[in-house]
Amino acid sequence: MDFNVHKSSIIRLFYQDQVVGIGFLVSEHYALTCAHVVAEALLIDSRTQSSPEGEINVDFPLLNGTKFSARVVCWHPESPLEDSEEAIEDIAVLKLDHLPASANATRLLLSENLANNPFQVFGCPAGVPNGGWATGVLSEQNAKQWIQLEDPKVTGYRIEPGFSGSPVWDEKLQGVVGMVVAADTKRQTAKVAFMIPAQILVKAWSQLESIVIRTQEIEKRVKPRLSPFRIRFLEKQKREWEERVEEVRKQMGFESNLANYLDLEKRANIYFDKIEKIKRELSGF
Repeated sequence: MDFNVHKSSIIRLFYQDQVVGIGFLVSEHYALTCAHVVAEALLIDSRTQSSPEGEINVDFPLLNGTKFSARVVCWHPESPLEDSEEAIEDIAVLKLDHLPASANATRLLLSENLANNPFQVFGCPAGVPNGGWATGVLSEQNAKQWIQLEDPKVTGYRIEPGFSGSPVWDEKLQGVVGMVVAADTKRQTAKVAFMIPAQILVKAWSQLESIVIRTQEIEKRVKPRLSPFRIRFLEKQKREWEERVEEVRKQMGFESNLANYLDLEKRANIYFDKIEKIKRELSGF
């Protein structure tokens, strides 16, 4: 799927004129988002067990500013337990009776092999109602089977409130592999968040079974296996660039001159780009 087509699937949810989160079309009239985003839009408790009623205002920010109404047709509230390991929670399905002619459903993928794949997500953090993009790499799952999202760059938007419900676009697989659900906001230095993977979204709403694309066969036809020599060479390069990043980070911690600090920050991002390029080549065999 073309990335520009994917962008036409993204919706914003509102409480009055305030953006409260994101969602995305998965079929002609149905969209996924987080239950806590719907709760903010309707001013209800996100742990409410019964499916909420009432209309939610949504729009397609990357198409036009026209607002449409949506209603909840499938509801999995947030768990009342903070340390719950229940994976199927904080998920809502919306039905839109009307939408722009240029809107399209995104390509939802189910894959077992996501680690180190680069991703992009759209969101509207505080003070940025028109939205922005956060990027990073996919990591491993936690005890809830949610998958960790990491942004190793020093600069750029972190995933934070305002990104909830956003589709996670996997740049390698060229499709959506999950939905942003939570971010680590307690650790200021951590650019870490979590997504609900497609496997759980399918369990939450059975109609996705006929929509989701399974990538096992596609992944078997990726690049030829790298030679052992090439793998060793790339791993050595990766370690060297990681050492350089660590050196620059130490220098940044002691640098008081703003111009010098920004120069170090720019250098760190160049090193990160090189590391990510090596990771992509290593994960492609």
